[in-house]
Amino acid sequence: MTSFGADRSHEILPAPRERDQSALRSAIALLVQWFRRPDQFDSFTRYLASKGLEVAVRLIVIASCVSVAVAMLLLRFSEAGVHNQVTSVINAGIIAGTVAMIVLFSLLPALTRKWSYLFVAYAELGVVIGVFLNRDPFIGLIQCIVFVLVGGYIAYFHNARLQAAHMVLSGVVLVLVARQVAVYEDPALAIALSLVVATSIVVIPFACQFVLSILGSDAESSDVDPLTGLLNRRGLQRSVEEWGVTEANSRGLSCVVVIVDVDNFKTVNDSYGHEQGDIVLREFAVRLRRCGSDHALFSRFGGDEFVLVDMIGKRAELELEENLRRHMRLPDNVPVVTTSIGIAIPSTSTSSFVSEVELAGLFRLADAAMYQAKASGGDRVIVTHTQL
Repeated sequence: MTSFGADRSHEILPAPRERDQSALRSAIALLVQWFRRPDQFDSFTRYLASKGLEVAVRLIVIASCVSVAVAMLLLRFSEAGVHNQVTSVINAGIIAGTVAMIVLFSLLPALTRKWSYLFVAYAELGVVIGVFLNRDPFIGLIQCIVFVLVGGYIAYFHNARLQAAHMVLSGVVLVLVARQVAVYEDPALAIALSLVVATSIVVIPFACQFVLSILGSDAESSDVDPLTGLLNRRGLQRSVEEWGVTEANSRGLSCVVVIVDVDNFKTVNDSYGHEQGDIVLREFAVRLRRCGSDHALFSRFGGDEFVLVDMIGKRAELELEENLRRHMRLPDNVPVVTTSIGIAIPSTSTSSFVSEVELAGLFRLADAAMYQAKASGGDRVIVTHTQL
């Protein structure tokens, strides 16, 4: 706590140069932290679901797509818009693709990360192509404002690296179109409008990120582990209750529970410091995501303990085990970091759903298998089959 006594006035009057340098370092640190932030699709969609906002957000995205499709359709009837058979066909293709996205957004029971990335890729490609279809480049310059919508979507659902790539792409397109406007029409207008669009492309995604940090602060603190971005214990319990485990067997799948414990993690912390320990935990969180499906739940259950809950087919059991053996080990780390892994899989099913009691039984069996792997020396996977 800072003292404001007369004898300590110097403590609250640092040199301006040091303050400026400290502020600059803090700003750079925040920017680096933002850039390294993991993909937030899972955490944000869970937050929307917990607040009952999932349908509303989906409707907003659908409405935006409808607006773009209508605008592209109207350009077919404008003298400044599409102007020959080739551009007319491409314009029709973009409209058809946008309508397909609207239908998918309307019908998909749940959005997945892969589908979201596909939507972003289509949106980026559609905007880039659509901007250059018009007879008048000034119309294309106005169309660049659609990049702002895409950037806002990325800001909420994905990570800063994708946002940075989006900004670079939209910036290049904006410069090319603005150059055409400056050469053939009005240089002052091209510069003015380009500055407005460029500012929107940069500022609005950052504003969305700021709003997200405020809206999601309660979700982050209660359901998500801030170090790894995975669910914490409470978040996992809540998500399992909302998850579709009751549909597992109806789709010919089995509910599998995996518990991973880092071997000798205390040694890493004691020998190399807690900062290195945090790096190890974040790396294991990234690797664990590679072992599950799009619908899987990933959790940091304790200090150095992770949980994966997923639905898999019978033929995928060996693949899951092999993925865990390959990914949940850091052979290039100094020291080498290994894990003890327990897997519980139902061998047969006696009902059409997996109840909470049966799921709890899978957790106990996976936990016992993990402790057996650790007691056997660690760095191994033990699979337990059980009849539900």
